[in-house]
Amino acid sequence: MKPGRNDPCPCGSGKKYKQCCLKIVDTQPGDEFLWRRIRRAIEGSHTQLLAYSDSYFGYNALDEASLELFGAEAQVRDETHLALFRCWYFYNWLPLPGKSSLRPEVCDGRTLARAYLDKKAKKLDPLRVRYLEQCCVVPFSFYDIIEVYAMQGFRLRDIMTGEEVNVIEHSASNNGQVGNIIFAMLVSIDQVTLIEAAGGFFIPPDLKGPLIDLRESIAARSESLTPELLKRYDFEMLSLYFAIDRRLSNPAMPVLHNAEGDEFIFYKLHYALSCTPREAYDALRSLNLSDDEQSLLEKGDTDSQGQLYQINFAWKKPGNEVNLQSVSCGNIHIEGAKLVIEANSKSRAQEIKSLIKDLLPGLAHYKTTVIQSPQAMIDRKHKQTHAKTSMLSEDDLNNPEIKAEMAKFMANYYRNWLNDKIPALNDQTPMQAVKTSAGRERVEALLLGLEGNSARSPQPLDPALLVELRERLGLL
Repeated sequence: MKPGRNDPCPCGSGKKYKQCCLKIVDTQPGDEFLWRRIRRAIEGSHTQLLAYSDSYFGYNALDEASLELFGAEAQVRDETHLALFRCWYFYNWLPLPGKSSLRPEVCDGRTLARAYLDKKAKKLDPLRVRYLEQCCVVPFSFYDIIEVYAMQGFRLRDIMTGEEVNVIEHSASNNGQVGNIIFAMLVSIDQVTLIEAAGGFFIPPDLKGPLIDLRESIAARSESLTPELLKRYDFEMLSLYFAIDRRLSNPAMPVLHNAEGDEFIFYKLHYALSCTPREAYDALRSLNLSDDEQSLLEKGDTDSQGQLYQINFAWKKPGNEVNLQSVSCGNIHIEGAKLVIEANSKSRAQEIKSLIKDLLPGLAHYKTTVIQSPQAMIDRKHKQTHAKTSMLSEDDLNNPEIKAEMAKFMANYYRNWLNDKIPALNDQTPMQAVKTSAGRERVEALLLGLEGNSARSPQPLDPALLVELRERLGLL
């Protein structure tokens, strides 16, 4: 029955209906009114559950649950995880008979919230009871943000089940972006869905791979991914979320691979020449497959007699059935009596060393090899950047020629990326991965991450390039 204007407001505020929620009903849609009604009904639930925990479980329960979830070295000290921990403690944690330090009679297979409802449900607002009962049965999960309603909420897709739902969440919707991933427990009452608890950060889409791995692992053991089944994997869900948090908080240097699957290690081989630069160039010219003779020589420098003295060109190999384009393997630099060759992996360094013996027999004398890892190069770059604010000034970054060269480099990189083996794709290339449903999902997540990073970059990628990548992958 609809309350009268002067009746007590059904939300429990103690005010008259006309002075409270009647205004909301008159100005807000039904979903918004029900959301406010639920929020009012469950206000203070966590405080009451914590108080009940002390009387029901005892004072040691929180420490015991924290130790179980986080381990001895990582108690709940970070506010980022406090909401998730409380949610798990209230609705999921079960002290184990024979292993728990708590009284045996509370190790009866009931969670704290279930025991609380069994004792107090008759005295509680029925709406609060419905809400807490839902909390006891719904699982944690990871959700793609597929639409954002500013100041209102999200449309989310459960990565585990594929189900979509609209969520009313006023504050978090100000920061979420399409493609981001939320780890949360969602509770639905009638047509309204709320976030009971959520992780303290949005997961970038390019970290979606481990979530798909977990889904496939669970699915391999069951015919369907039901909420009841996923509820049993709450610990695995939380553990994966915490692992992602650690990865984002302490990012490790990624292991980079070239097109042949070899780890990127930068080799610089030094030789002394006992021939002219032109003779060395003529012998090594065949190692470049992409540039014509004239364009290569135009990049070189001559001495006072007009003879070639210095030239720099790429070492490229033919493509294969996966990558039809030529593959860049390194760089060749000739200057006077010096020959320096850069290669981007151990196997390619060994290969070019053998080629030099065949192409310049007795004319190129090996001196030494300098080896650097990508991390060492980055560390050196950081030191240089510390001494000088930027390797490129703002004027450089705004220079049309430099911007054009940077754009060209990035375009070539991502076109080749389509045929590179990617660890996040289980060492498949994007072109290979899109042939399966799960692979397409992984590639789509990487592209969303790329687009998000590009949007935040001082020099974003050309939107036409992003469209081209999607077209070639069949994702449009």
